[in-house]
Amino acid sequence: MNAIIEVPPGGAWFEGHFPGHPILPGVAELALATNALGSPGSPLSLQGIAFARLRQIVHPGDRLELVARKQDAAHLRFDLKRDGMLVANAEFIVGTPLASGEVTAAAETIAAPASPRRGAAFHPLDALLPHRPPMRFLTTILHEETDGLTCAAQIPDRCALVAGGRAPPIAAIEAAAQAAAAWEALRRSRHAGVAKPRIGYLVALRDVVFFAGSVPAERDLLVSVRLEAAAPPLTHYRIEVSLDGKPVTRGTIATFLADDNV
Repeated sequence: MNAIIEVPPGGAWFEGHFPGHPILPGVAELALATNALGSPGSPLSLQGIAFARLRQIVHPGDRLELVARKQDAAHLRFDLKRDGMLVANAEFIVGTPLASGEVTAAAETIAAPASPRRGAAFHPLDALLPHRPPMRFLTTILHEETDGLTCAAQIPDRCALVAGGRAPPIAAIEAAAQAAAAWEALRRSRHAGVAKPRIGYLVALRDVVFFAGSVPAERDLLVSVRLEAAAPPLTHYRIEVSLDGKPVTRGTIATFLADDNV
């Protein structure tokens, strides 16, 4: 299957990501791919993402060519290219989201926080993240651990990922990526004595499973990220996002921290 994705030249897809430096969020690339691979008005239903590699920044007005091929009944791989250059590639696991008890070994529940800094005074989110509403999903830092953060998040109703009051479960991954960015900013602030946000990019996902077909906007999500491996500027995190005590998504992400540019 081939399709063309016309990235809007501006507007809601770029609002808040990032002010003065508009970049299409990586989760938006994946969401646009599910729209192109589904039927009109009905995005492709995902049970998970085996892997995704977001290789190039996507700018306003880009024209992307999607080329997809089935591996089998449940696995679909695709490439996104711009002017013949590979921008992203991924393997979607197609199907109904898993029930919460059907957890693979590759996506086990994150352990309870170790040595949390409960009640600690954190910097304002504006000082930690370059994201601004409606693409900033984090609302509160709840606990800081030696290897990550637990946060509260909401997907704003006016976010471009939301339609009819709900967002695709892929949107929850953005909340986790922002939690990872906040944790890194807190660590930098303790080393340098000042908090300063820096732009980072979601560059890879693996072993992601979804437990919900969509996520309601304006509802409190619980987001946990834990460090898995670090080789700066690339860092890997295990993530979990839940709603009302039930998992929405679990898996592993990788982020790339850009130069000190914000």
